[in-house]
Amino acid sequence: MQHRLVGQRVPRTNDDGLLRAKGRYIDDIVLPDMVHAAIVRSPVAHGRLIGFDPADDGRATVFSPDQLAELIPGQLPVLWILDGQQQRSTPVIDKALRYVGQPVAVAIADSRYLAEDQAERVVLNIEELDPVLEIDDALAADAVLLYPELGSNVLASFDAGDSEDHTAAVFAAADRRLHMRLRIGRVHGLAIEGRGIVAVPGPQGKLTAYTSTQAPHSVRDSLCESLGMAQSQVRVIAPDVGGGFGLKDHVYEDEVMVAAAAMSLGRPVKWVEDRSESLIATTHARDEIHDVEVAFDDDGTLRGLRVEGLRNAGGRFAVFGGGPLFTVFGVVPGPYHWDAVRCVGRVVATSTMTTGAYRGFGQTQAACIRERVVERVAAELGRDPVELRLQNMIGPEELPYQIRTMIELDNGDYPQSLRRARELINRGPAVSDDGRVRGVGYCCYVQMAGIGPSTANEFIGLSIGGFESADIRVEPDGSVRVATGVSPHGQGLETTIPQLVADELGVGLETIELVHGDTDTTPYSPYGTAASRSIAVGGGAAVVASQRVADKIRAIAAEMLEASPADIELGEGQARVAGTDVGVSIPDVAKRAWQGFRLPEGIEPGLAESYSYDPVSATFSYATHACRVAVDPGTGQVAVEDYVVVSDCGTMVNPTIVEGQIQGGVAQGLGAALIEEFVYDNNGQPLMSTLLDYHVPNSATMPDIRVEHLEIPSPHTPGGMKGMGEGGTNGAYAAVVNAVCAALPDVDWNNVTTPLSPNRIWEVLHGQP
Repeated sequence: MQHRLVGQRVPRTNDDGLLRAKGRYIDDIVLPDMVHAAIVRSPVAHGRLIGFDPADDGRATVFSPDQLAELIPGQLPVLWILDGQQQRSTPVIDKALRYVGQPVAVAIADSRYLAEDQAERVVLNIEELDPVLEIDDALAADAVLLYPELGSNVLASFDAGDSEDHTAAVFAAADRRLHMRLRIGRVHGLAIEGRGIVAVPGPQGKLTAYTSTQAPHSVRDSLCESLGMAQSQVRVIAPDVGGGFGLKDHVYEDEVMVAAAAMSLGRPVKWVEDRSESLIATTHARDEIHDVEVAFDDDGTLRGLRVEGLRNAGGRFAVFGGGPLFTVFGVVPGPYHWDAVRCVGRVVATSTMTTGAYRGFGQTQAACIRERVVERVAAELGRDPVELRLQNMIGPEELPYQIRTMIELDNGDYPQSLRRARELINRGPAVSDDGRVRGVGYCCYVQMAGIGPSTANEFIGLSIGGFESADIRVEPDGSVRVATGVSPHGQGLETTIPQLVADELGVGLETIELVHGDTDTTPYSPYGTAASRSIAVGGGAAVVASQRVADKIRAIAAEMLEASPADIELGEGQARVAGTDVGVSIPDVAKRAWQGFRLPEGIEPGLAESYSYDPVSATFSYATHACRVAVDPGTGQVAVEDYVVVSDCGTMVNPTIVEGQIQGGVAQGLGAALIEEFVYDNNGQPLMSTLLDYHVPNSATMPDIRVEHLEIPSPHTPGGMKGMGEGGTNGAYAAVVNAVCAALPDVDWNNVTTPLSPNRIWEVLHGQP
């Protein structure tokens, strides 16, 4: 019968069209009678808008803040509500200005150029106020308040893990303690395609929105909430999407403004951000300070971990609120034994762009906190950091294992991953004596992915479900249509989900069409594509729905062949009696099903099934990253010379796609560790407005990445997959930081600020602040 497709390096089915410039992105959409929008944005970091003059020259239409407020009666939701959270929704239109780039109004014209010219002519009368830019400034006793009605710049405060009394007792009993501070720089996801929307009003007051998004249903829901429309009135379509990384997991204020303008004008309106807008007004990430204390014994046993975390939320909460910092706390214990872990956090408002979801969603920071702790303990004791890790690591025989933050890890072999990574990095290319100093860094992490079940989301205050759904339909000619709620933007789901379905149905990949990215034609998805859950949860739903269709095919084929359904095997487009050549084609079975002729008792006509998979648990992929860096003491320049990853993401549907996800994630982790940082001046003006200002890794600076796989299937997911899309970022960030610190052992690394850019390294080497 048919050779299994799962596990094969099947070429991505949609690459040919994209490489031949046949993709259809937001800016490719051109509609009759379409006009263009430009956004009027705040030029100041903090102030009050007290006057607005459109200065209209007659060639454009300007929607003022007051006009937009009438068109947009609702607010945008904050979906994650934590204990002690002060902000639960955010206004679309706000005359309180809290960051440079905040959308204020929208100009509409027949061309983008005219619209932008009009937006520049608008005169804003602003009462300018002092900005507050840094976390420390926001918490000062005399701090300028961004939200005076709250009485503080703290938007949320919470804790996680063990009680203070228990933690204090563990620390008191330990032989030693160390303290360190980690400042994690502000970064930007920089998707290759920026945000954009084409809003199209339709008959009976309906709206169709084409938008570059990861989460069509979430965008629809938020548009409805802010515009006061029923969900049946709004259709959201995601065409080809050029990357997301968490930046596109929600709708933004400027996109809502464009939709409101389109509904008012009765004409399609297009807006596509330019790169400067993307840098200043699309969600940033991280910008955190962590004060960390570790308790340990003289023999190397890790005892206690205490983290006080602070996060810069920017001018307002993003859609998931304080969730990234809460996630830091949840996964910070990692693959090690601890007697106590306690985390206390605050999220503060500043007059900067909002920080929100970004690849890793807090797990990157957690890995760096924990893995820096392990390195510092090893240095203090004069121990090999790999051996110290192995001494404290949770063994495969102990899994499933509940860590101190009440999360239960599922299965795997963490020590095997670490040992193999050490072997690989030690057998790397020869090192030349060129005057540079070198160091090897490691990171061992466990990634919580495929978030669910829904009841767990409710428990932690996340007000969306944790399920995903799939509809499988075999047409009368045997072709297969798979509708999924997850929405690809580079993950290769157009290939991997059909691989799963093809194996269950016994058909060829060429017979399967994946339908996605359209709220009118796909099942509801609470998340969209985020949280490394598409193949684990969305794919799991497709597996079960396919199995149900396959059972129906066997039952009908058995009736046609006068056999038992238990004896029917599916493969190569056939349903055959096992051990014989007696069979019937699946198209013939499908035709019989849709005719309804002589079906087995209890089998309804048609050949379609739907399934909503609400996972019983998150999945936990894991890996060890190891890298060697060379540091030039004269310039502070860092080169990553060798890089290895030993990873387990359960069943690998397509190893090539898994490796591509790892390599892309490593690039983002490496960039954040070494060169990426979004910076403001003292007045809150962004110093990054072009790609010449904000630096990211390129092909010339990326190392070759050697990847090896363990493959221990998930005990929960249908199909055995574990989410892994963010793992490359989670491991790379800490591994590179640890390697640089190892290369410069004489530096006091109890205080680390990332990125470890050449200027920062030069300054620490030369004793400058």
